[in-house]
Order: sequence, then C-alpha cells, then structure tokens
Amino acid sequence: MRTALYYFFSLLLILLLSSIFLVSCKTKQPLIEKNETTFVSRDSINNFHIISNNKAIHDSLVVVIGKIKTEKKECDSVCQISVDKLLSQLNSKKTSGDNSSDVFYDPDKNTLNVNTHVGATKNDSVRFTKIIYITKIVYSHKDIPIDKPLSKWQLTLIIIGAITLGYLFFKITMLVKSKFLV
Repeated sequence: MRTALYYFFSLLLILLLSSIFLVSCKTKQPLIEKNETTFVSRDSINNFHIISNNKAIHDSLVVVIGKIKTEKKECDSVCQISVDKLLSQLNSKKTSGDNSSDVFYDPDKNTLNVNTHVGATKNDSVRFTKIIYITKIVYSHKDIPIDKPLSKWQLTLIIIGAITLGYLFFKITMLVKSKFLV
C-alpha cells in the first residue's frame, strides 16, 4: 500500500512541476486592444408646399382726347379729321386663355379705351421633409508589443534552476522511497 501511495504522490508531484515548468517557458503573446466607435449623424431635407391663389384682375383705362384748337379754324378741322381717322384705326383685341386685352377709340365720346382682363392664378408649392440618419462604425486595432526575448545570461540561469529542481526532485524521491521501502 505504501508503494502505491508513493508512486501516486510522486507522479502527482512530477505532473505539477512539469506543468509549472511548461507554462513558465511559454512565449508571451502580444496583447491586442480593439475599440469600436459608432457615430450617428442626422441630416434632413426640407421641401415646402405653399398654395397661393390670386384673383382675376379687371382693369379699364379711359383717356379723353381733346379737340384740336389753333389760331386757324380750317387747320383745326383738317387736323381733327386726320386724328379721328388715325385713332379709329386703333382697334385691337387680344385673348389668350383667361387673359384678354382690347384697345379701341370711341369717336362719339372722343375717348381712347384700354380694357385688360387677367385671369385668376393658382401657385402650388410643396413642403416635404425627409430625415436621413447616417451611421458610421469605426474599428481601431492596436497591438501592444511584447517584451524583448530573454538574454543569454537569463536563459543560462533558468536552465541551471531547472537542473537544480530536477536534482532536488530526484533526491526527495529517493529519500521518500528509502523510507517507505524499509
């Protein structure tokens, strides 16, 4: 029974020491620092909807044309007849959709009439708002460098320490074996 316990504890001690030795000799891995940053920005587009209605315009202008009077009555009548003849040729009427204008001369009243009709207008403007969200995700990656490898004198001391531990383990094992086997 003692021999079995001796071998069990010896094996357990060997496993413990070898695992400590293997873990302590592992090279250091570089540390990696990762950051993720999210930026959200908002933008909007505005359109307007405005309706304006203008009523129709009716305008009339009456210009009274006076009689021609000079020192000579013969000249006045001839001039008045020629002016009446020219103004009577001034009859014009134009129409476009709801808009119209006409100009005419009334010889009875001796007036020049200008009539204008502008139709009703409607202006439509549209307002539309659109909101845009822009999301930007920024990833940053930073390696933290590891320390320099061990120098030769440090490696030499590690090897000497490992050999010393091995020798002590062997001696303790032999001492325990001699006490249990006696």
